[in-house]
Amino acid sequence: MNPETERTKEKRRTAMEEKLQEIYEGIEELRKEVGGRKAPDALGWDDIAQEIVGAVTFALPFLFTAELWDIAKDISVERSIAVLFMTLGVAYLFIAKSRIGNLKREELFHIPKRLLTVTGIAYLISAVLIYVYGINSLADFTLGQYINATILISTFAVIGAITVDMVK
Repeated sequence: MNPETERTKEKRRTAMEEKLQEIYEGIEELRKEVGGRKAPDALGWDDIAQEIVGAVTFALPFLFTAELWDIAKDISVERSIAVLFMTLGVAYLFIAKSRIGNLKREELFHIPKRLLTVTGIAYLISAVLIYVYGINSLADFTLGQYINATILISTFAVIGAITVDMVK
């Protein structure tokens, strides 16, 4: 055997091993990038802030419509409760069953945590906005009508909170 051919083969082998090592390192970097992107988003303070922004943004336009005030005055308690449950059902479907957004599945007593935060924030914000803007006295609501108005406005606030939270 020629020593020169052995050296050439060794150089090629070394060059090939270096290229293979570069390829393996590149693959590992890609795995880390893809793995970081696919990690589900856990519920955090940034999500709560987004839910608040979404709830306020979607509730405000409906807060100032006299038609909604009239509906809140005329709707029965039973229908108002039906709207509440329909809103919760749609919110549950959005959060738990849809594939929109990469959300981590977190539950509290078998109820998705995001459902609890979204509905809590939406209903609280709706009630506070009705009070802060004086809609309660302007529309001359009774307590039952105030609750009806909160439920009706919260329907839109819940949708807004979910939408802003899921679309990132």
